[in-house]
Amino acid sequence: MHSTARTRRVLAATAASAAVILALGACSSGGGAAGAATTAHGPITIWYSNNATEIAWGKQMVTAWNADHPNETVTAQEIPAGKSSEEVIGAAITAGNAPCLVYNTAPVAVPQFQKQGGLVDLSSFSDGDAYIKARSGDTAAQYESTDGKFYQMPWKSNPVMIFYNKDMFAKAGLDPENPKLATYDEFLTASRALVSSGAAANAIYPSPTSEFYQSWFDFYPLYAAETGGKRLVEDGKATFTGDEGAKVAEFWKTMYTEGLANKEALPGRLLRRRQGRDVDRGTVGGSGVQGQGQLGRRSSADERRNIR
Repeated sequence: MHSTARTRRVLAATAASAAVILALGACSSGGGAAGAATTAHGPITIWYSNNATEIAWGKQMVTAWNADHPNETVTAQEIPAGKSSEEVIGAAITAGNAPCLVYNTAPVAVPQFQKQGGLVDLSSFSDGDAYIKARSGDTAAQYESTDGKFYQMPWKSNPVMIFYNKDMFAKAGLDPENPKLATYDEFLTASRALVSSGAAANAIYPSPTSEFYQSWFDFYPLYAAETGGKRLVEDGKATFTGDEGAKVAEFWKTMYTEGLANKEALPGRLLRRRQGRDVDRGTVGGSGVQGQGQLGRRSSADERRNIR
């Protein structure tokens, strides 16, 4: 499980979760074939994220753009509510009412949208490839589709993080200022100490759950660290079925079989938790919804550690 230094790094090499811009082929401002997008002009619709910061940014951006481009105005809104942004986008493509641009999705979801025939080939623009590569540098290659073309453009990243509770670490006899969490063994040792000491009922809050996107925030970050950034599928073949993927899976299996991670909540329990009646969980770290762990809720002295 720990054959190399790279293998052992839980914190060091896990990737940021990027958000990309999508250009959709039959947007709701007028429809039409995706190929017409390279010459079309006029009003468009866009969806941006539903968090407060990006809503404020989006409104400012749209106001400024529309003031300078009265014949090419933008109508913007938050992405509609749904189980996930990706589910909402896929449904909109199927229904034929997708916006022209979406500023809120993960790169790993793009191939499915491409299969649906819902995206514009950005490489078909005369300066499309050059613009994306100049903007993104060496990382641009990871956003190319298997046909060598771009259907997405990265514009921000959300670092995967671990939060830990200093008070609980101290209660468990762990160093709250410089905790050892960088390797699988260290992470498991800290988790066992937290639970066995009674400092916390579980070492991770919230527990990784079964939504399709959660693997992007628990399995895949550790797999990226284990492999130095290998993709899950390369040359049409799965890469995660080998020893490296097994090591990551074994780590998570240990967290569950030893009771170090909370089990996935049943609907009633989940509702109680959201209502604030069942939140006394977790201390080490975790990957919550959209990769943002919510840990150490009993302490104001929480430490935030970026995964670099």
